Amino acid sequence: MSAKSAADVVWRGGDGAPADDRAAHPTAPASPTRAPGRAWAQRLTRRRLLVAGLQLVVFVISAAVIYGLVRKVDPAAVISKAGRVSWSLVGIAIALNLPTTLLRARRSQILLTRLGQHVPFVRMNWVDLAGQTLSWLTPAASGDLSRPYLWRNHDLVPVSAGVATVLYERLVTLVQMAVIGGLLAATLFLPLLAVAGLAVASLAVLALPWWASLLTRGTRPEQLPTTRGLRGGVVRSLFQLHDLGSSARLTTTFAAYTLVIFAISGLQILVLAWAVGATLALTVAVAAYCISQVAGSISTLPFGIGAADLVTIGLLTAGGVGHPAALVITVLVRLAMTLPLGVAGAVGIMLLGRPRIAEETAVAVPAQP
Repeated sequence: MSAKSAADVVWRGGDGAPADDRAAHPTAPASPTRAPGRAWAQRLTRRRLLVAGLQLVVFVISAAVIYGLVRKVDPAAVISKAGRVSWSLVGIAIALNLPTTLLRARRSQILLTRLGQHVPFVRMNWVDLAGQTLSWLTPAASGDLSRPYLWRNHDLVPVSAGVATVLYERLVTLVQMAVIGGLLAATLFLPLLAVAGLAVASLAVLALPWWASLLTRGTRPEQLPTTRGLRGGVVRSLFQLHDLGSSARLTTTFAAYTLVIFAISGLQILVLAWAVGATLALTVAVAAYCISQVAGSISTLPFGIGAADLVTIGLLTAGGVGHPAALVITVLVRLAMTLPLGVAGAVGIMLLGRPRIAEETAVAVPAQP
């Protein structure tokens, strides 16, 4: 699912329009002198070729860089490290996926509660896992936009509220990962005084949701458009996104949950380093997690293959881990973190089913709290 196709589906027929209402207004037949379908197919084919070309370029560059790193490593040393892995510690790293999954689900639930919506906690976990897996499989993590439909199909959450929740999570978390990961990585290359200065400046960046909310402070709920089309859905989502960003308490709570998730995820990498007998600082492990997630999110390849792995290897090496151990740890990260969550997300997709857009029922846009 591309970002454009996801957006087209989000507000198809409006937030609250029943399927029967949409069927009551058939479109006029196309003019026999035009062939819009053929022109659209040609544009779609060119777009697919362009995306495929970009993916190929990114893959070739990533593969070349990783190949260059691997060439510096003695294959015998890598095999030796892999043969001495403590699988009990790998099991502990896998088990740590449970608290991060529960924390992400609770974080999403807090955002929807702010917008006056409720999704049961168990289903929230499955929806979040399904969205995470689909985001790994699509460019720029656009598959995460499947979550608003799953919330609407199962719990009658208006699509605009779901989209606002997903956008808030993605944008704010991306900024937090970039800032925190960048600061922790800077400690490896910059003097402590310079890092302290960057930390002070980063506080303004972390408060970005509040700064952005100032731009639309005068907007009122009654000013929302009454149209049901794409424009009305976009404005409703943006207004609810503003409502999320304007709450200092919500921003603080969201940041606290996110920091705990970062710490546990860094601990997973640290445990995997212990599993291969390597010494690693927790700050470096957290930096490797955060920056690799940013690289994977903007990658056009599934699961962020190449870009995320390259960042992990580079930061682990800069943190004092030898090349053979860094390579083995990066493979174990995929085995202990990406693979279990991907399997759980696939189970969630099977349990929830795909969003049934044509079967949607009318849902009123809720009043703002």
